[in-house]
Amino acid sequence: MPTRPIIMKGHTRPITQVLYNHDGDLIFSCSKDKVVTCWRSDSGERLGTYEQHRGAVNAIDVDRLTTTVASAASDSYVKLWEAQTGEKKGVFKVESSARAVNFALGDKLLLAAQDKQMGKQPAVFIYTIGKDEVTDGDYNEDGSLRSSFDDEANPMKYTAKLVHEEKSKINIVSAKWCDMNKTIVTAHEDGMVRKWDVETQKILKEVRACETHINSMSFSRDQTMLIAASQADQCGKLIDAKTLKVLKTYKSNRPINAAAISPTYNQVLIGGGIQARDVALVDSRMSHFEVDFWHICYQFYMGSARGHFGPVNSIDIHPNGKSFVSGGEEGEIRLHHMDSVYVKSSNQMEL
Repeated sequence: MPTRPIIMKGHTRPITQVLYNHDGDLIFSCSKDKVVTCWRSDSGERLGTYEQHRGAVNAIDVDRLTTTVASAASDSYVKLWEAQTGEKKGVFKVESSARAVNFALGDKLLLAAQDKQMGKQPAVFIYTIGKDEVTDGDYNEDGSLRSSFDDEANPMKYTAKLVHEEKSKINIVSAKWCDMNKTIVTAHEDGMVRKWDVETQKILKEVRACETHINSMSFSRDQTMLIAASQADQCGKLIDAKTLKVLKTYKSNRPINAAAISPTYNQVLIGGGIQARDVALVDSRMSHFEVDFWHICYQFYMGSARGHFGPVNSIDIHPNGKSFVSGGEEGEIRLHHMDSVYVKSSNQMEL
């Protein structure tokens, strides 16, 4: 299975998300310590940070060419950063705590989801970030052209807003573009997964994927499937991205916070552990803070990677499928490069 992990220390509070870029040479992470960090994916070397948020950073995304990093934080701001220099290049303000952020295919649109707070409804906002034409909104009050939207006092306006009036009390935990930017898929705290039409801003489909709370959701690399992780149901659910039908269930013996689909092998990874408030009451050997490997089709358990001292909050897999990264409640990030035995056995299972 995995070789000895590389422990990446740079955050001081729980990790909220870890993410590989499209090429797989970089890893991005965010935490409740208000910082976004960039790392080398081969050695785990810390390359730099993006620091200007005033609240916990809940989610991140990076565009296809790794030129821009987006971060969503509890300070109600979504910010865009120059990936190479760390300079801020754009600011968007939602109405409450920003929970999710995601670049659209082509990187000209960006979505951001907000929580139900301060009397505001959970909603998804759509922003246009790459435009071919200049409009009136691109000019400052003095008539000069705005070179960027990097001023918190004058953030960019959203172009569309998706909100479910009848379910206005249920938070959105994750939101992703789908179907060539024609739809958006959202996962909710009540276990529902919904697909929205971007043009009409109406719900096309909705399915109860989990009995109760969904903690996270991620797509397969080709966006044909998604996987939802449920802490209360103690499982991961594989879902068809077109129909939202639940295809497979990976049942664990502990709460599951994160899940990911391998881009190259017929495997899914799930991780979690008992809640942080109960950690001190349980022997660490019984806390189940490991990442589990499951066969995606036959649903059998294949093995585990241990090492975290708190619940696993986020997992992502390298584009070549030969390494993965996990972030924990204790603030550690663990980078695992898979050994030749794992690669050989995984290749044999594909035959």
